[in-house]
Amino acid sequence: MGTPEFAVPTLDLLNKNYNVIGVFTQPSRRSGRGMKEIKSSIQQYSEKNKLNFFTPHNFKNDETLTLLKTLDPDLIVVVAYGILIPEMILKIPSYGCINGHASLLPKWRGAAPIQRAIEAGDIKTGCTSMLMEKGLDTGPMIHKKEILINMEDDVIDLYKSLSLLTAECLDETIQKLISGDAKQTPQNNLEASYAHKLSKEEGLINWNNNSLDIFNKMRAFKIFPGTYFHYKNDKINIIDGSPFKKKHNKNPGTILTTSDNIQIACSKDTIFQINSLKKSGKKSMSAKEFLNGNNLNVGEVID
Repeated sequence: MGTPEFAVPTLDLLNKNYNVIGVFTQPSRRSGRGMKEIKSSIQQYSEKNKLNFFTPHNFKNDETLTLLKTLDPDLIVVVAYGILIPEMILKIPSYGCINGHASLLPKWRGAAPIQRAIEAGDIKTGCTSMLMEKGLDTGPMIHKKEILINMEDDVIDLYKSLSLLTAECLDETIQKLISGDAKQTPQNNLEASYAHKLSKEEGLINWNNNSLDIFNKMRAFKIFPGTYFHYKNDKINIIDGSPFKKKHNKNPGTILTTSDNIQIACSKDTIFQINSLKKSGKKSMSAKEFLNGNNLNVGEVID
């Protein structure tokens, strides 16, 4: 059970190593200007590899429940499915349902673990396989794999790395289940943190933060919602930038330099340097190109 591109490496590995008797994914959605119907990445993989797939909107009807009982799976593997799975379904497979979650549980339970780890400045993350239960990402852990988060990693980089790592983690988990070596470790709820779903409003930069926090937010929100500020009624997205420490006596948001880049004062004697940016409806451009067509003045304060 999975939906986005993130789940494809896991399905691919399962398809090669085991007998996949059914694939569940979210229904096609209409998107874009022409409202074209877009199939999920998992549905596209299933069609290409001639796998038996299903696209229920939810598990609230008896027909879907009967279908699952008829399939009679030994194990259900869940990766980024995006549909709530009722407790009665978790009890159908003899080995239960296992979930591959892109964090080192109990840290970053919830919808956006990759983004929240980067935003928080974490230096490592990973994948945890767990036996699913009624609560959200609260089940007993079976297996973990770790990777480091480098300063240059953004959400796109980490998404790719964790997608592959999750597939490996789940494959190793299944081997442990088959051999009888799978040990279940309860999560410590006191150590838990929650990765809330991202909102558009979070992308607005607060220059009262220090520049490292802004940099982490830029890396974390690269796909959605982006990081942005408003200048003379224009919404301007930051595509690339870098933080550094430097003493200054300016209010946060003050433009300090406008040469080949744009440097803006932040709190705690830090400065954020904008290297490339993008106006709404325009192409991405370097700071130098932007400055050629826009009058940003040293000393102005970006609200």
